[in-house]
This record gives sequence, C-alpha cells and structure tokens, in this order.
Amino acid sequence: MNTSVSAFQRLFTHDVRRCEESERRLRYLEEQVKKTRGLQAIPSAPAETLDTLEPKLESIESELRDLNGKWEQLLLQKNRQKEHCEILTQPVSFFCGEEGGDAVLQAEEGLRRAGGLRYLTGVLAGERAALFERLVYRATRGNMFMRTAPAKELFEDPASGEQVEKVVFVVFFSAQRAHDKIRKLCESMQASLYPYNLDNPSEVLETTLKVQDELRDLETTLRGTEDVRRDILTKVKQNLPHWKKTVFVEKSVYNVLNLLSFKGQTVVAECWSPKSDLGKVQTALSEAERSSGAQAQSIMEQVSTTETPPTHFKTNKFTSTHQGIVNSYGIARYKEINPACFSVVTFPFLFGVMYGDIGHGLMITILSLIFIIKEKQMSRTELNEIVALVFGGRYILVMMGLFAVYMGFLYNDFFAMMIAPWGQPFWIFPENPADCDPGSTVWSAANASVSRGCKALGGHTLSFGVDVAWCETENKLEFYNGLKMKMAIILGVGQMSWGLFLSFLNHRYFKDHKHIYFGFIPECIFLGCTFGYMSLMMVIKWSINWPERMANNLSPPSLLETMTNFFLAPGSVKENSYLYVSAGFQNGFQTFLLLMAFLAIPVMLFPIPILEYLHNKASAYGELEEHHPVADPEAPADSEHEPFDMSEVVIKQVIHTIEFVLGCVSNTASYLRLWALSLAHAQLSEVFWNFAWMKPLTLDNSGVLVFCGYAVWMSVTLGVLCIMESLSAFLHALRLHWVEFQNKFYYGDGVAFVPFDLSEGSYTSE
Repeated sequence: MNTSVSAFQRLFTHDVRRCEESERRLRYLEEQVKKTRGLQAIPSAPAETLDTLEPKLESIESELRDLNGKWEQLLLQKNRQKEHCEILTQPVSFFCGEEGGDAVLQAEEGLRRAGGLRYLTGVLAGERAALFERLVYRATRGNMFMRTAPAKELFEDPASGEQVEKVVFVVFFSAQRAHDKIRKLCESMQASLYPYNLDNPSEVLETTLKVQDELRDLETTLRGTEDVRRDILTKVKQNLPHWKKTVFVEKSVYNVLNLLSFKGQTVVAECWSPKSDLGKVQTALSEAERSSGAQAQSIMEQVSTTETPPTHFKTNKFTSTHQGIVNSYGIARYKEINPACFSVVTFPFLFGVMYGDIGHGLMITILSLIFIIKEKQMSRTELNEIVALVFGGRYILVMMGLFAVYMGFLYNDFFAMMIAPWGQPFWIFPENPADCDPGSTVWSAANASVSRGCKALGGHTLSFGVDVAWCETENKLEFYNGLKMKMAIILGVGQMSWGLFLSFLNHRYFKDHKHIYFGFIPECIFLGCTFGYMSLMMVIKWSINWPERMANNLSPPSLLETMTNFFLAPGSVKENSYLYVSAGFQNGFQTFLLLMAFLAIPVMLFPIPILEYLHNKASAYGELEEHHPVADPEAPADSEHEPFDMSEVVIKQVIHTIEFVLGCVSNTASYLRLWALSLAHAQLSEVFWNFAWMKPLTLDNSGVLVFCGYAVWMSVTLGVLCIMESLSAFLHALRLHWVEFQNKFYYGDGVAFVPFDLSEGSYTSE
C-alpha cells in the first residue's frame, strides 16, 4: 500500500531515521566493546523503549568519544615522553663510541668537540630504520654517520591499539644544509626528534628525572581514564543485546507502519499469510487488542486479488537443506511443483551412484551421525566456517552416506575390495572343468572378451549386487565400465522422463491444455523414441541368455553401433546380430520410431504460436486469456498485459524446441558423469589400496613400512576420497538436478514469502 507516496512523505520516516541513527551508535559501541579486552559482563534485559534509549545512547556515545579523544592525546604524550626517555637513557658510548675504539670515531669525536660536527637524535618506527638510513645517506652524499639501537620497551599505537617496535637513532653530519635535509626526512618518515646535550651530562641527568616524573603522572592519568572507560563499556556490554533488539523491533514496526494506509482513525493493512496460519493471525490480533486496551475491534477478512501470491514451503531441519539447494536455483512459482520433494531422495541417490563404496559411505555416515547426535550442543557453539557449513548439511550428508553404502553393496566395493556377503558366487573361471556344477554349460567366447567360465559347484545367482567372481577376472574393468555406463544412461533417461511427467502435472493444474497436447506429448514421443528406446535395448540385452544364442551363431550386438545406425543408417541391423524378434522386425520398428521422433519436432514447433495468435486475435486484451493468472508457464509470474508480438512468440518457441531436441542429446550425455565419476572413484580407491597399503605388507616384515603405508593410505583416503571426491560428486549431483532435471518442468521465477519476523535470529544475523 501507499505506493503513490514517496519514502520521504510517509508518516514514520522520521522515526525510521531515529532508529538508523541509534543503530549507528550501537555499532560504534559494539566496536569499542570488541576493541577493549577482558570485559566481564553478565547480559541483562532492562525494559527500554526508543524514547528512553535514544538519549541514553547519545549521552554514552558523546562521553565515550570524549574519553577516547582524551585517552589518545594522553597516550600520544606518554609515547613522546617514553621516546625522549629512551634517548636520554642511552649509554654515552652510543653517542661517542668505545674508549680505544675505531680511529675514525675518535676523530669524529675530536671534530665534534672542535665544533666541526653536528648531530640530531630521535626515534622512529623499527620497520622504517633501514629506509631512513639509506635516504639520509643519499641526501648527504655519504657525509654522515648514523647509529641506531632498538628501544627497550614497546609503544602502543593510539589508532590500532597494537604494540609497535621503535628504534633510537643519532645522525652525525657537518653542514647546516644537511641539517635542514635531515629534518625534512624525519618529518616525511614520521620520526620524532628530541634534544640531547652531549657536552653537559648533568643537564641530561636533570632532564631524564624530569621526563620520568612526567611519564609517571601520565601513566596515572591514563589508568584513571581507562578505568572510567572500562566501567562505561562494561555497562554497555551488559545491555547491548537488549538495546540492539529494542532498536531492531522499533525500526521493523515503523517500516511496516509506513506501508499502511491511514484514513482518519482507521488503519488499513494488506498482507500475505499462509491459509493454515490465518487462525494464528486472528488470535494475535485479539491478544494485541486485549493487551493494548483498544476501544475498537480489529477486523480481518480475506480479499481477492489479481496479484500472484508469494511462494512458501513449510520445512523442518531435515528438508530445509534440500529446499535451500532448490531455492539457490530459483524460487518456485505459486502452486508450481516443488523439486525439493523429489530431490530429498534423488539427490543423495545420484551422489551414491557416483560415490558408491561401502567403506567410504560408512565414514560419511558416521561423521554426519556424530553431528546429528551432538546437534543441540553444537548449535549453541560458535563453529568454524567450514565446520558450520558441514554441520548445516548434516541430514543430507547422512542420506548421501547411506546411499553410498547401498550403491557400494550393489557394486560390491569395499575400500577397493570385493566381498561375498551373499554366499558363494555363481560364476567361476576354473582351470579344471571338474570344479563346474554338473550339467552346467561351459561358456567361452573370445569376441565377448571373457575367460572360460561356468556355474560354480553349489553356486547360486545373486539376488543383489555384482558377483564376487568378477574380482579375479582380467576384464573386470571392462565389465564395470559397461555396467556403470548403461546404468547411468538408464537413470538419466528415467529422471528426465519423470521431469517431463511433472511438467504435465503443472500444465494440468494451471489448465494449460495447449502445452499438454503440443508440448508434453511430442516431447515424450521424441525422448521415448530415441533415448528411451536405447534404455529399453539395454534392459533387453541384459535379460537375454547369450550363451544359448551364441550357440546358434547369433552374436550380441553393439548398442553404440546400433544407435549410431538408428539415426544415420536406418534398416541396417544384421541378420546375425539382432536384439529381439528378428532383424527385419527390429529394422522396421526402429524406422517407425525414427519417423515418430522427427514428426514430433514440427508438432512442438508450430501449433503453439498459431494458437496464441488466434487467441490474441479474438481477445479483448490483446493476449491469450487463461483460467488462472499464471496459466501460461512461459510468462513471468507477475506479468501484466503487454502488446502481443507474434515474432517474439515464434522466436521463443523455436528456441524452446531446439533447446529440447539438442538437450535430449546433451542431457543424456551429461548423465554419463555418473559412470565416469563412479569408475574414477573405484580406480583411485584401488590404486591407493594396492600401492599404499598392500604393497608395504608384501615388502616389510618389521612393520615400519606397514605403518607408513597405512598412514599414507589413511591420509589419501580422508583427503582425496572422502573430502575432494565427495565434494566433486556433490557438485555433479547438484548440476544434474539443476540443469538436466529441473529444466524439464521448473521455471523458478517466483517470489519467496518473507514473513514479518521479530525473533532473535532476525537481528543478530544482521
């Protein structure tokens, strides 16, 4: 409300400025409290309002600034007296040299006594001493002699409060012109010059006693000033949290009051509220009337509006992390399907596909369970930034760890070792055929790159996971390569198909029928007839008993070659390498699927712009009318009526069609990262296990190499496999959800619901 009134014309702008000025004062006081070490104060909560707090803050700030100014002046005077005292207490040898010392120094002493040599004494910062000496040397062209000695005490910097090292120096020279140059250099290098009379030791002693007396007086005054300052800051520290909350609440209330409409004695407010919380709002209004003793009753009613409501999802500590990941991509439109409902499971599952290992998954699970068990204790502790980040994602971490363990059992991978949790393997590759089960078929196929194999004596088909017999084969890597690649494509096509189905649910809810018939349906046909068909062939190939078919001179076809010919050479399936029914049937069926995929492209491209043009022509508003204000999924959430532009609609639809067609290829290829990362993780784990752990066991009997090897293996396991690899798998799973999955149905251009919140976290985080 009050959109026509500028910010300076609103009723409570002056009060907001008062609050901002109080916030500035509080920031200054908080800065002073942080600078002063060792303040002990118990927080209190006195009753304050802005009217009583404002003059108090003004008085405290003025007093503190006055004390700080005096304290800085006193400290500067103390530092100058200390510097002078450092010069006065230097031994005579510092100025005149040792008795019987260097002949040059003795000559200089003679010249000085004869009046031919002048000198200047002073103090400057220790880090500038070397530079100062070089500058003096160049300015006098080498006609100088300089001595330095470190000060006996450190000096406190009035601006930063840090302890600074300083150096006492004396420069001997002969000409008056050099005197002027050296003085200017001292000013530019912030060096302080002090008098020192080498010819009158009694005067030096008298000056030393006088300076020391003044120094003691300054230290006494400084201690008194510091005590008064600490007393003030102790009281400030006691009340600072409550003062910050008071100012925050007052400012928040005045900002809201500026949004209200005042008509005489009536105040009108409009706000968004979740439907489930309307009862709480009414209860809060009634409580406010009772506590304030209001004469008139507050009336709350629901009003209809054409504005699109903000989006609000109720979360808990388990789902908040997933919702935060989705919100980082974009806020859902009002009533749009929330991807977080599905990513709760699919995100950690895809992570597990890439990170599948029982041992590594258990390590992540145990770490996250420790965070969950100590949740209350750690939430009250100030954590390191990285630890706080991991602690905040503890619930998604435990899911990621559990799915990594699950996929580790499926891959039969435990720290690069294969285990046999389900009993004896089904397949063996014996040297003696007598080890085979009687009546089993001995299979040998060179073109399949496998060794001679048969059913094990007493073996049974595993109901879950990879047969442990693959551990002893030469083509283990090739087997895992094919298995994980096919799994990645099937999972990718499945998730993309699910995304398309969710787009159908969105279109149906918003009654957007044109995008159902000319968007969802042709998209499903194109995806299903191409990469959906490829996934189906993978499942069919897995389900065929190839030893029996190979006995009939039928070889297993290459799916990569089949899909390449599917697009480039339709009808080229060979008679001895077909996959189902017959070569002729497969050729005809693949040609039919290819035609359906090509026909789906113009259906996606042309009808929607034509329909929008026809609706616009018959519309009084000049654009397509829908049953819902956000019915058109291609329109912004808060879009107003704009002039219809046919060229813009056509370009938009062409871009969408090209993006979907090419995206089916690129997105399917993108899911191959599931295969690549899973294979890389397993190979890295195997290399670290064999070379860092198993090799020392075979080379050393004393245990020294074994211990070193174990230390190396554990270090790389934690550093590389558990931290770097898990972070990599997390980022790839994030990309698959944001780009490959959510772009099928999720627009993410909504506005988040931000409730009026006066809780403690609202102001402490600012």
